[in-house]
Amino acid sequence: MSTASSDKQGMAAYRAPSLFQPHQARKALRDAHEGKIPPLLGLYLGLSSIPTASVPGHDHAAIGYALDAGASLVIPQVDTVEQAQFVVSAAKFGTKSKGTRSAPPFRLIPGLTDMSIDSSKSIHENLNDQAAIIIQIESLEGIENLDAILTAVPDIDAVWLGTLDARVSMNLPGNGGMGGTEQEWVDAVAKYQDALKKHNKPAAGFAIGDPDTMRGMGKGKCFIIFTADVLALAGMAAGLQGARELFALPQKSDSNDGVSNGITKETE
Repeated sequence: MSTASSDKQGMAAYRAPSLFQPHQARKALRDAHEGKIPPLLGLYLGLSSIPTASVPGHDHAAIGYALDAGASLVIPQVDTVEQAQFVVSAAKFGTKSKGTRSAPPFRLIPGLTDMSIDSSKSIHENLNDQAAIIIQIESLEGIENLDAILTAVPDIDAVWLGTLDARVSMNLPGNGGMGGTEQEWVDAVAKYQDALKKHNKPAAGFAIGDPDTMRGMGKGKCFIIFTADVLALAGMAAGLQGARELFALPQKSDSNDGVSNGITKETE
């Protein structure tokens, strides 16, 4: 796939042969990181989350379930090398990839979910190559261990600094996940960025707000979440208030203005 064709087709150039398979998210992340395509843009769905699913934890079954549904992964709270090794193992098929992912016999339906992008590889090798694994670093411990994590687990495709969780874990004000200027925070972010640069790994995360804020938050990221369904739902509050006023029951009145409950009284 050439860069020119990728630009022309957009994300369709990275589409999987089946909607039941992860798209070529690993390649798309790497191409965005190398500047071959613009950053990937995402909508944060708190109500559902495919084609990239934020799994609730490190549970082996939950990781396999999300992958079987055709998703790539965002895995929270990775603090140590051992945790990183476990979650990546759960997401990969075969010992060649240090994988322990289950291969359910009825997961691959002939002609529907068993098509391969690269015919020189098995379907399981193709799926290993397609699904992206994005880990979230959400504590100072994770930041301190990130260099070792990326050294020991090179199959991690991108790293997301969970700013809100990391700041709270460091006993700093959450600031709505917008970061801060404390020296210990500045030093932690610099260490995170140095580890990504050393291992040539893409960054991921939020870029939400006005254009200048979005531009600043999105700098250097190849996978950017720029809005969320919960924000849109919160914005519906004004509409809800208007509907309540529109359909409110008529107010009772004790005045002698000749009107009660919206019905005109007859004058005797």
